[in-house]
Amino acid sequence: MTDFDDIHYINCIRNGEVNAFVHIVRRYQRMIYTIVSKIVNNNTDAEDIVQEIFIKVYQSLDKFRGDAGFSTWLYRIAYNTAITEIRKSQKVIAVEDSYLSAVSDMEISDSIDDISSEERLQYLDQVLKMLPAEEALLITMFYLNDHSIQEIGTITGLTLSNVKVKLHRIRKFMNFEINKLISQ
Repeated sequence: MTDFDDIHYINCIRNGEVNAFVHIVRRYQRMIYTIVSKIVNNNTDAEDIVQEIFIKVYQSLDKFRGDAGFSTWLYRIAYNTAITEIRKSQKVIAVEDSYLSAVSDMEISDSIDDISSEERLQYLDQVLKMLPAEEALLITMFYLNDHSIQEIGTITGLTLSNVKVKLHRIRKFMNFEINKLISQ
């Protein structure tokens, strides 16, 4: 079977072939679940939100203009839906700017270079769990999903400079926290 691009399936759906949406779901369900699960720590809630996202996407396909890539448009819906849901259930606390600015780059040691890759991953996982959902998602999109700063800005609604500043502050915070864990 030939694997068509997203636009082909979107056009099929717009022309009344609703079963073509299955191809969109199959193509993106894993990535959407990953985005949502970084924001919502409960698997059941994440699965429910993923279903809600795909319902929104289906209902909004006529609004997709093609200005950005379909995946970027879809990720934006996923991000916004997940953030809205998490805000309903709990207060999101951002990494405080005052805390981060109080930590100078010089204070952060390079002790992370002295540990094994396995230990590094364990510490990284611990620190990622400390981050508020929005910050964890930014780091995940940039480093694990290889999204560009521009794509992240489009998905999150942040300006390019805001994405860069947030990534810098989050990395600084993570580095500080990892070094704190290592020195314990």
